[in-house]
Amino acid sequence: MIIFVVIIALMLIVGFSVEFVLECVMGLMCLMMLALFLFFGWCIVRLTVSEKCSGRLARVEKHPKFGYGIPFYDIGGEVFANTFPCEVVMKGRLYAEGRECRLMLDKKRNKVFDGNAVLSSVAGLFLSGLSVWVLVMQISDTFGYYDVPIFR
Repeated sequence: MIIFVVIIALMLIVGFSVEFVLECVMGLMCLMMLALFLFFGWCIVRLTVSEKCSGRLARVEKHPKFGYGIPFYDIGGEVFANTFPCEVVMKGRLYAEGRECRLMLDKKRNKVFDGNAVLSSVAGLFLSGLSVWVLVMQISDTFGYYDVPIFR
């Protein structure tokens, strides 16, 4: 965050206009939201090629590098990690050991999508797509890109 502030300050000191700096910031926000949209789109594609199955929650372990909890599910004697980390807010209710769950098994990646991961992927795709659209419309309204055909 500090690097971001320093870069903006240097841009203003060098002589870039405030309008150009704001365009850059909003463009960067749009690119980040587009990256999120592509990530959730990729998750939806992985969901469509995954097979439905049921399994039991075997355990929840902390990721050794990042420290967040990852649920592991037992499906027919094999244990698979969930694609997304544990939901922190309702962890006790959503991730009770031995709980039977409907899952989507991604055999190519040896991971599963539980209900929370499916819901997060669908909601994330919708909300990030909406955010990209709103940012593009805001950029076009604020900085007057009415002559560009995509913004009409």
